[in-house]
Amino acid sequence: MEEEDTKIVDDDDISENDEIVSDPDEIIADLERKLEDERERLLRTAAELENVRKRCMRDVSNAVIRGRVDVLNSMLPTIDALDMALKSGSDDDGPARAVLDGVNMVRKQFLASMEQFGLKPIETLGKAFDPVFHEAVAQIPSEDHDSGEILEEMRAGYMLGDRLLRASMVMVSSGKPEESTETEEPTETEESNG
Repeated sequence: MEEEDTKIVDDDDISENDEIVSDPDEIIADLERKLEDERERLLRTAAELENVRKRCMRDVSNAVIRGRVDVLNSMLPTIDALDMALKSGSDDDGPARAVLDGVNMVRKQFLASMEQFGLKPIETLGKAFDPVFHEAVAQIPSEDHDSGEILEEMRAGYMLGDRLLRASMVMVSSGKPEESTETEEPTETEESNG
């Protein structure tokens, strides 16, 4: 009798819990679709992770550059002060010359230290004026220089790698002075003064 009970239970379990597979190809196709969906999801996740990694690296690099810009910008007035001291110094051979030589050595060491962080002075004298790198503060007529050529640097400009840190303040040649003729009529200011 125990066998019959067991048989009945087994028959009931089979009929209630097991599905009858009608088409195995359909089940295989469904599983393949699910597998492909999971593969695409995994690829999207990997691509998103790679994008986050690249963005983080770019953000860190930009933060380092911003930090350098802030530090170097805070030190530029010191270089300007050294430059002004050198310009205002005399050319005599006395004790002042020794002080100026010392100031020049300090300036060179300071610039060499800052160069390790990518700071480079912008060349100006004799170069053509470029509004990207130069800020013109005056135009002066010159017999010896073409129009647009930089004659004098008022304040040095600097690059940080390939970025402009500060533009150079320069005086630019306006070219040969125009010769005035005596037959010209006086301007309004000349009329009011005379």
